[in-house]
Amino acid sequence: MMTNKLDNRFQEKKLNETKSKHSRRSFLQRSALAGAGLGLSSLTGLSAFARSFKSSGITQGDVDILSFLAAAELIETDLWEQYCELAAGNKPYGDALSTIEDEMVIYICDVTDNERSHAKFINSFLEANGFAPVNLDPFRTLPSSTAKGAKNKGRLTNLLKTSVDTSFYLRYRDTGNPDFGDTYPQFVDIKNVPLIPVDDRNYSDKEIQLIANSAAFHFCYIEQGGTSLYPSFIPKATDLDVLRILTGIGPGEAYHFAAFHQSLEGLPEISGHGLVFPDVEENNIGAHHIPHPCKFIDTSLRNASVVRPTLTVNAGAVATVTSLTNTGLFKGQSQEFFSAAMELAVAADAAMRTL
Repeated sequence: MMTNKLDNRFQEKKLNETKSKHSRRSFLQRSALAGAGLGLSSLTGLSAFARSFKSSGITQGDVDILSFLAAAELIETDLWEQYCELAAGNKPYGDALSTIEDEMVIYICDVTDNERSHAKFINSFLEANGFAPVNLDPFRTLPSSTAKGAKNKGRLTNLLKTSVDTSFYLRYRDTGNPDFGDTYPQFVDIKNVPLIPVDDRNYSDKEIQLIANSAAFHFCYIEQGGTSLYPSFIPKATDLDVLRILTGIGPGEAYHFAAFHQSLEGLPEISGHGLVFPDVEENNIGAHHIPHPCKFIDTSLRNASVVRPTLTVNAGAVATVTSLTNTGLFKGQSQEFFSAAMELAVAADAAMRTL
């Protein structure tokens, strides 16, 4: 099974040993991206932005960080595009999402635009400084939904049968922190279910609401991951402009998470097809979407309300790819895709600040 292979490879990699082996140049030369003609030789005709802006002091580690983030933002854009197409173009699905939050369709399509802007900006920054942008187009091989509203084109991500990690719901309502070894169970068990309408079958009102409820938790899962990922790189970055990117885009991910997290307060209680969505107002747990103070930096210090986790082992690039893979988001992707994601993730996590 692909996931097991990935897990084993992640466990076997020693980041400190691989830093010198995974430069951006060697990755592009060896990976499927280079095989598709998307390597360093593609750096021609840079944009006006690229010609007019150039940062100084960018290290290989900075490039590795930005390259992974560009890939992550392209992946996010791909899944959010699918959500936006169906939220806006499939009335039963859009209505079910609006049952949770009146403005949910607007949120989804606005976030789609934001994630697209992140990917384009980071790639343009790389180009402006003489580095190849990340292009995942060769891996757009997964099928689209055939339901009304969805575009018929290849995808990077699979929303047709996916699991969702809902442990964030309990984590942010507790004083613990995964960076100190705290673990949390699933708030709702969402395993191998569609997050969008698969086709134009006649879904019942209950079935389409179950799909929308599952998607609502996925929205939060995706954005809480980005909320942790960006700060995990801050101690590793050297160039001040790269730090500005991390500290500028990272809070945007947190803003998205906060909006979708609050929307779960309107989640309708419903069950069926192995899914059980509880009454989130019971014991008033649903109203506590503002992160509780938790352990941070050292247990001898007072608790603080912070993003958690932020350590590389829990929030970094390898942890991100592992988590996304384990949910089935890349189900059906090629081994070349997993290898390319692995190369980028290992290099990004191995980055070290140099002063």
